[in-house]
Amino acid sequence: MDFTTRNVARNRCSCCRQEGHNRTTCPHDAATATSLREAYNRTVRSAIRAAREELSERRIARPLIQTRVEISDTEAEFRANVRQQVQNMQERLAELHRTGPPVIAPGPTVRERKIQEILFDNAEMLPNGLYKELMDALVITE
Repeated sequence: MDFTTRNVARNRCSCCRQEGHNRTTCPHDAATATSLREAYNRTVRSAIRAAREELSERRIARPLIQTRVEISDTEAEFRANVRQQVQNMQERLAELHRTGPPVIAPGPTVRERKIQEILFDNAEMLPNGLYKELMDALVITE
């Protein structure tokens, strides 16, 4: 920030809102300080109110019809673009469903792994022939 062009605020007394002193060194009594503070607050509020009114007048003075037409043109272009993207996605999705074999996930499923673990843990309780047949049926190639 450039300090040469900055609006430097001087110390203001919090009692009377006058510049050049602070609350502890305020030369005014309580009644005078209160009236000075209220006058300062009225001045600041009226300046803020005037700035707000000027801003609202500028907003009203803008050509609203032209702005709405520009927005609606932009919105129409946006909607057309989104509609075209959705149609493109729907076509690609339909193409995926129409052609090609179904995709099967490689490797064993969770159930197959669990069954193999149970068979391996209980191998001594099963007869040798049955255990070998079950394990051959559950061959997991990785």
